[in-house]
Amino acid sequence: MNLYNIRKQLNMGIPLSDLKLRVTTYSRVSTDHEEQKSSLLNQVEHFKDMIINNPSWTYIEGYVDEGISGTTDFKRTSFMKMINDAHNDKFDFIITKEISRFSRNTLDSIKYTRELLNNGVAVLFVNDNINTLLPDSELRLTIMASMAQDEIRKLSDRVKFGMNRSIKNGHILGNDMLYGYKKDKLSGNLKIIEKEALIVKRIFKEYVLENKSLNQIVNLLNKENILTSQNKKWSTTTISRMIQNIKYKGYYCGKKSEVIDYMTKKIKHFPQDNWIIYKDNIKIPPIIDEYLWNKANIKINSRKRNKKISFQNRYVLSSKIYCYYDNELFHRRKQLKANDDTTWVCSRHLKNGKLSCPNQNIRQSEIYEIFKELIKLLNISIDDSLSILLKIYQNISNNDTLIRNLINKEIKIKQKKDRLLDLNIEGTISIEDFNNKNIKLNEELISIKNKLKNIKKDNNDINQEIIKNYYYVLKNNNSLLEIIISHILNKIIVLSNQDNKINLDIYLNLFQEYLANNKLPQNKEYIFKRGFNTTSTKRYLIKYNVSYFLNKKI
Repeated sequence: MNLYNIRKQLNMGIPLSDLKLRVTTYSRVSTDHEEQKSSLLNQVEHFKDMIINNPSWTYIEGYVDEGISGTTDFKRTSFMKMINDAHNDKFDFIITKEISRFSRNTLDSIKYTRELLNNGVAVLFVNDNINTLLPDSELRLTIMASMAQDEIRKLSDRVKFGMNRSIKNGHILGNDMLYGYKKDKLSGNLKIIEKEALIVKRIFKEYVLENKSLNQIVNLLNKENILTSQNKKWSTTTISRMIQNIKYKGYYCGKKSEVIDYMTKKIKHFPQDNWIIYKDNIKIPPIIDEYLWNKANIKINSRKRNKKISFQNRYVLSSKIYCYYDNELFHRRKQLKANDDTTWVCSRHLKNGKLSCPNQNIRQSEIYEIFKELIKLLNISIDDSLSILLKIYQNISNNDTLIRNLINKEIKIKQKKDRLLDLNIEGTISIEDFNNKNIKLNEELISIKNKLKNIKKDNNDINQEIIKNYYYVLKNNNSLLEIIISHILNKIIVLSNQDNKINLDIYLNLFQEYLANNKLPQNKEYIFKRGFNTTSTKRYLIKYNVSYFLNKKI
C-alpha cells in the first residue's frame, strides 16, 4: 500500500471504506474458557462480515491466537506470522478489536505499528477508534496502550493480593493433579483417593524400609502398567517430587514462589526458611506417617548431596579453575586431535561464544607440567598425601555418622512433643505435667542443636574440597600425580590476553611442614608449544605465581 496516496485520499474526504485495500483481522483471547472461545468466534465472524460486505475491500484470511497472554508476543504464533506476512506484502490493512488484544505493552504496541507502517500496513483499533493511517494515531495509541499496560499491572497486583490472602487463610491452591488426592470443590480441602494412596504408601515403604532406589521403584511401577495422575509412565523426577511433597504427611505449604515482574513473568523462588508451613490434617489428610516421610527425605537429600559432589568433582581440576574476567568456572573439553589432551574453557565462553570472554583456553597437560615442578620444590610424596587425606576422610566420615544419629534423635523428640501436645489437648494429662515434660524435651532439642552446630563447624574447618577430590581421584584410579594435585590444589585463576600470554595465580592448600625449607615460585615462566605441525605451531608463554592457604595439623 502506498501510504502517501492513501493519506492524500483521506485528506480529500474520501472515506476509509471506499479505499481499495486488502484487509485482514487479528483476534486473541487469553484463556481457554468456553465463554472466551465464544467471544473469540463472534469477534472473528463480525470482522470477517465487515470486510466481505464492503465491495472496495478484499478479504485476507485472518489471524487468531487462542489462550495466549498479550504480554508475551513471541508466544503468539499467529501474531508473529501476521507481522512476517506484512513484510511479504500479503495485505494492506489490519482490523482488531482494541489495543489490549494487540499488545498490552506500550513499547511493543508502538514498535509493531511502526514496523507495519514501514511495510505499508496500517491498523484499525475498532473500540479505541484509532487508525494508524491518521497523523495523530501514535499519540493516542501511546495513551491508550499505557492505560492497557497499567490495567494488566493492576490485574497482576489483584491476583497476587488474592493469592497472598488465600495462603494466609490456609486455602489450598492448585493440587488438582496431586497423585493420591482430589480437591473438594465446595470446601477446597483435599480428599484421599484410596486406590492412589496405596501406591503412594508403597513408594515410601519401598524407598525407606526396603531401601530400593528411585530407578528400581520406577521400573516396577511401569512394568505393572501403573500410571500417574496424568496417565503417563513414572519417572525418577516424578517420584522424587512426590517424596519431597510435604502435603503427603498432612502439612500445608505455601509461599514457595512469586511472580515479581508482571511483564517478564519472572518468578522468584523463596528459600525454604521463608515458606509458610504448618500441620493441617483437616484440610490435608495425611497419607504417609510423619516419621516415614522424614526418613524418606533424609535419604533423598543425602543422595542429592552425594550426586552433586560427584558431578562437581568428577575430575581433579573440576571446580578449581576460575576466569579472572567474570569469575566463572572453567569446564573440561576433550581435545580429539591433540594426542587426547584435555582443554579447560571458561563456561561463559562455552555458553555465549568467544566474544563474551577474552580468556584463552588452558591445557591440562600444561597445568600438570607446572605441578610436577611444584611437587619437587615442596618435597611432597605420595605417602604423605595419602596418610593426611586418609585422616581427613575418617574424620569427616565419623562426623557424618554422628550427624545422622543426632538428626534421627531430633526427629523422635519432635514427634514426642507432638504427641504430648495431643494428650494435653485431649485432657489426658494436666497442663503442669505437659509443661514439665515439654521443658525437658526442649532442653534435649537445644543440646542436640548445639552438638550439630559444633560438628558442622568442625567439618567446615577441614577443607572439604580436599576430601571430595581424594575420594573421586582414587575411585577413578587416576595417577599418583593427580592424587597429589587433588591434595594441594585449592584454585587457579586464569588471566590471558591476545598476545599468547597466559597468567596463572595458583593457590595451594599446604601444611606447615611443606613450607619449612621451601620457597614458593613467583613469576615463573613456561613456554608451551601449541599446534600439530611445524608450520602452524604457536608458542604460548605461561607465567604463574603461587600462593597458599595454611591448613591446620590433622
